[in-house]
Amino acid sequence: MRNNFAEEIYDIAVETFELMCFMFPLDEDEVDDATCLDQEDAVSAVATFDGAAEGAMVLRVSPELVSAIALNMLGSDDATIEQKQGALCEIVNIICGNIAPFFTTDKDICYIRPPRIMGPGEDPDVTFGMGKKSEKLSVYLDEGLAEITVYYA
Repeated sequence: MRNNFAEEIYDIAVETFELMCFMFPLDEDEVDDATCLDQEDAVSAVATFDGAAEGAMVLRVSPELVSAIALNMLGSDDATIEQKQGALCEIVNIICGNIAPFFTTDKDICYIRPPRIMGPGEDPDVTFGMGKKSEKLSVYLDEGLAEITVYYA
């Protein structure tokens, strides 16, 4: 295992997007400089974990990326809002379930709590970041930008 948690998280996120959503990462030279997430329109999903390690993982994406995730996972372009949010939460669940063990010192169990969509105005740094370390990274996909923040103790 690498010493850099961000690299491990990135690799797991990329593999999850590839396998579950048929979305592929872009190299830095392929990314448009204007690629960023609008703070007001972005959709965030979170999963918390506890047990052998304590923390949370937040995935923030554009509404367009949520739709693309649902389309690719469900095979339907007329998914409801609930189905789109459910698809996003499943991606969070998979990524979080694969990264939580990195933050344990033993082979004890981490419990992944059901993911949820974060409410408008909910600040993950306040809700999950107090007294915890964090790793933040961006995954540029062919369908859009995914920002991941992992808080852990």
